[in-house]
Amino acid sequence: MSPGPQRPVRLEVHAREPFAEAYRFTGIGAYEVLTATAHYAVDPKAAANRAIPDLDLVPPDVTGKVCFSGDVEILRPVDGGRGRLFFDWGNRGNKRAVQYFCDAPHTNRPRTLADAGNGYLMRRGYTIVFGAWQGDLGCCSTCPWRDEARSPCAA
Repeated sequence: MSPGPQRPVRLEVHAREPFAEAYRFTGIGAYEVLTATAHYAVDPKAAANRAIPDLDLVPPDVTGKVCFSGDVEILRPVDGGRGRLFFDWGNRGNKRAVQYFCDAPHTNRPRTLADAGNGYLMRRGYTIVFGAWQGDLGCCSTCPWRDEARSPCAA
């Protein structure tokens, strides 16, 4: 059983900047990068959330929800694209979708035209979302730009 659908209760955007030196991908146009934090709140008593380990041990907030957050990075067409979304839950905080689907070099901070590789996903108008789910990475100078989740400690 997997946890029920969880939607962010708030998306806090920290930065917005051009992607790929504002290169205009054929038929789509330029892309931008949004760096953000997604904030979530889940009901520990909901049947759909019973599969989340130790959720019942975390003190809820005043509304009875358990709150947590995670890093999010979004590559999106400036002019809207084609309404397509490619979601990448990175392993160990690594962003791999552009590397694998655009034949690009690996980077956890895609910003340059070289980082777009052959532009396969961009030329098709995809919005690419990198979401963090893992909170035990201990990100530091040896692994910069990895996405990480932040959750409360169970008592």
